[in-house]
Amino acid sequence: MNTRVGYSSKLLTRKPKNGQIWIFAVFESPMFSYSQEFNNAILKDKINWTMTYRHDSDIPAPYGIVKKISGQSKNYTKIMAEKTKLAAQVVSHCSTPSLRERYVKSLQKYISVTVYGRCGPEKQGSKDTNLFQKIEKSYKFYLAFENSLCRDYVTEKFFIRQNSSIVPIVRGDGNYQHFYPNNSYIDVRDFKSISDLAKYIQYLDRNDTAYIEYLKAKENYVLTGGTPYNVVEPFCQMCKMVNNPDKYRNSYSNVQDWYSNGACRNPTDLNII
Repeated sequence: MNTRVGYSSKLLTRKPKNGQIWIFAVFESPMFSYSQEFNNAILKDKINWTMTYRHDSDIPAPYGIVKKISGQSKNYTKIMAEKTKLAAQVVSHCSTPSLRERYVKSLQKYISVTVYGRCGPEKQGSKDTNLFQKIEKSYKFYLAFENSLCRDYVTEKFFIRQNSSIVPIVRGDGNYQHFYPNNSYIDVRDFKSISDLAKYIQYLDRNDTAYIEYLKAKENYVLTGGTPYNVVEPFCQMCKMVNNPDKYRNSYSNVQDWYSNGACRNPTDLNII
């Protein structure tokens, strides 16, 4: 059984071999996937399965698989003693469709947010290989803001921080509760304004007991992988399907339409200060 994962423009005009399975495998949001070539009429009914971060994919491949475990309580007294700073973010993509950069600037009017990486102030440790470990140790919150507001698009920014002793503040259009308890992270969509979010962060900064409850909420969960390429389950599912193609037989008349149409939105929370 021949299988194509991903695509090359040279393959678009190739006639599929008898029984060949074509898989649309994309892990970026529609804003950055450059998948417009799949709008080509020659691809009508050629794509059989989808393999993306979307939950409704034939082969769902999220940025992380979360498993429930028997958790072990941590030494929160020691953890809190070392957390002397408030909120941090690491970004290298400075201009985004989600306008996360504008949201952060508005948030900085109310609370301290240190931005590391290419988009932060000069000499803010962007080349420090231990940067994330230092952030986890010293900061209480991490801004896990996505570059695109698209259906189910939740990346390693969220997943990896959930494996750390830090509370992620998320901004995206994903169903975060699908992976972790909703009291283990803070979703900006739960607040009427940026100032209301800032007030809540300030409250948690003053109240260690309330803050620690967020850390405790993820004690019984562990992340496997950190990108779709490091998650084993989707590839095992693909092998299972390839070995029984008749059971999973499918075709997309326009896979680009499935992937992009109505999947993303423009931000609506920037003018609500």
